[in-house]
Amino acid sequence: MEPPKIWRERREKYLALGILCQECKKKSFPITQYCPHCSSKNIAELKLAQTGKILHFTRVSQTAEELMFYAPYIIGLVELDDGIKVTGQITDTKLEDLAEGMKVRMVFRTLSKNGEEGLIGYGFKFVLI
Repeated sequence: MEPPKIWRERREKYLALGILCQECKKKSFPITQYCPHCSSKNIAELKLAQTGKILHFTRVSQTAEELMFYAPYIIGLVELDDGIKVTGQITDTKLEDLAEGMKVRMVFRTLSKNGEEGLIGYGFKFVLI
């Protein structure tokens, strides 16, 4: 189950945004105030593609104490269909079922649960298409 559309499209919380430099025309992620390639401040926000392919992946068994609840998990380098490369968790699958080049889709899921209040942090992960 995914968050309702109105929540997913809240720019500051749930929308995966990058930038498109108006000078050098390069795309990058995450969103910044200047282009990391040419340092221009002449940039535009860019909504990232929601699908891509796995370039590389690995299984994480040992992690920070607050993330041990999730271990083991799979992290991958994904090239989105718009050419931007991002690192993220690949979920809802097993390591032995993955191969480089497989197509994935970005989904928003729980990333963390913190404190006694149970505050939940959300972000993107990837699932196989």
